[in-house]
Amino acid sequence: MNFVDLRLKLRHFFKKNGKIIIIILIIWSSIFFINRILKNRPVNLTPETTFEMHTSVMDVSTKTPSSLRKPIEDVIDEYVGYCNEGNYQKAFDMLSDDCKEYEFNNNVEDFMSHVISKMPVPKKYSIQDYSNFKCGNKTLYVYQIKYIDDLLATGLTNSQYAYTSEKLTFYRDNNKLKMSAGDYMYHTDIKNISENEYLKLDIIDKLVRYSTETYKVKITNRSNYTVVISDQQEVDEVILTLPNETRKCLEVDDIVLNPQQTIEVEFNFPKFADDGDESNSIVLSAIRVMEKYSGTQDIEQEIIESEKANAISKFSMEVKVTE
Repeated sequence: MNFVDLRLKLRHFFKKNGKIIIIILIIWSSIFFINRILKNRPVNLTPETTFEMHTSVMDVSTKTPSSLRKPIEDVIDEYVGYCNEGNYQKAFDMLSDDCKEYEFNNNVEDFMSHVISKMPVPKKYSIQDYSNFKCGNKTLYVYQIKYIDDLLATGLTNSQYAYTSEKLTFYRDNNKLKMSAGDYMYHTDIKNISENEYLKLDIIDKLVRYSTETYKVKITNRSNYTVVISDQQEVDEVILTLPNETRKCLEVDDIVLNPQQTIEVEFNFPKFADDGDESNSIVLSAIRVMEKYSGTQDIEQEIIESEKANAISKFSMEVKVTE
């Protein structure tokens, strides 16, 4: 095909389809100019929220009942108001009796220290239903409260919006709304015992905060020897068993009992109150009955290993923590 034939074919094509080509060009130009205008137009950003105030963050299929929403909001507003005013006694009086006793030792000064750590200056706040879960025959509604600086009250300027937070828990008790602070969930008396010829373990109670479980345990050395529960010489000396896993104690001090000695200790384990797992037992996995024990501080490792090798008995003990 020579140049003349190509030119004639193109001329014929444009003559036949000219209207369609013009329409396409108009549409394309319109889209191009509209996009340019929208791109250069200032956008007013509006805040977006991921969750509704009374819908659980942990499970969006659960919500606080309508009948409890306004009462919970009112109680939180009153509580924060008292704290901001420094009226700690009135704020303390709003808490459930269990929370006062087991979280704050029935001591308003302990509660005041907690509040000051969260609200050292007057604060504004926001609330969010964080988790709703069953506990026995009660449903606990756990709200996360975020405290931010009230710039008008403090006179602060150019401040970053750092915040502190805590979890306030609500539940119905005889148709009355009860509240707990300080991440406190509930307390349970257990009274389970495990014993052998050397040792007696008595689980006294369990204190549940949102992300931890704390057990008070009475330990009695029934022998005439030194009994070592933990001294940082073994791995996982104190653990909590769950249906499918174990949890290490967060901090374990040296626990060494003299002959016939009885002590009370607290074991604190990481565990979320709403994870659906039930704790089964505490295991002391590296108990040693020692005829001679020099301790571990400033003691040569060779001596420590020698005394361990000559222990009268080595064993583990398990005590149930279920009610």
